[in-house]
Amino acid sequence: MISFIKPTKAFNELLASDKYFTYSFIYILFPIVGYTLMYIFLTIGQGAPSVLTPWLNITKESYYSVNRFLLAPSMLMSWLLASSVMQIMSKLFKGEGTFEKTMSILALCISVSMIPALLHDLPMSFLSALKIINAKEHEIAMNEPTVWRSLLWFFYSVYFIYFFVLFPKAVSIVHKISKAKSIFIGILSFVVFQTVFLLFNR
Repeated sequence: MISFIKPTKAFNELLASDKYFTYSFIYILFPIVGYTLMYIFLTIGQGAPSVLTPWLNITKESYYSVNRFLLAPSMLMSWLLASSVMQIMSKLFKGEGTFEKTMSILALCISVSMIPALLHDLPMSFLSALKIINAKEHEIAMNEPTVWRSLLWFFYSVYFIYFFVLFPKAVSIVHKISKAKSIFIGILSFVVFQTVFLLFNR
C-alpha cells in the first residue's frame, strides 16, 4: 500500500533490502498473473473486441484466447527493454545506479501502475466468465458514451498518471540525476514499455 501513496519511501526501502533483485520478479508477476487471468476469463466468457482489430492474422473471436499465451512474454520483454533504455540513457547523463536496481524499481513501478487498470478489467472479465454479464455486449458498451466507458477511462487515467509519475521518480532515485533529465528518461522508458506491450497485445 505504501507504494501507492509514498513511492519514494517504498523505492528506497526496496533498494535497501539485500533481496531487491529477487523481489523484482515477484512484483512483475502480479500484472502477469492478473492479465493472464483476465484473458482466460474473457476466453471462457466468449468475449471479442468490438472496435479493435488484431494486428495478428487472427479473428476477433480468437483474440483473447491467443493473448493468454502472449501476455507473459510480452510483459517480460517490455520490462527488460524499458529497463535497458532507462539504464543506458541514465548512464549517458552520469547516472549512478546498476541495471539490477533499475530493473527492480521498474518492476515495482509497473506493478503499481497496472493495478488500477486491473481493478477494472479483472472483475469485469470474471463476471463475463460467470455469464453474469455478456462479454461482447460489455465490450460494445465500453466503446460508446455509457457509464461503462466513463468507468474505463477513469481507471486507465489513473494507470497513465501512475506511469508518468513513477518512471521519472525511478530514474531520480536509482541514478541520482536531475529532475528534468529524470522526467525525460522516465517518459522515454515508459513509451518503450507501452509500445512493446501494445505491439504484442494489440
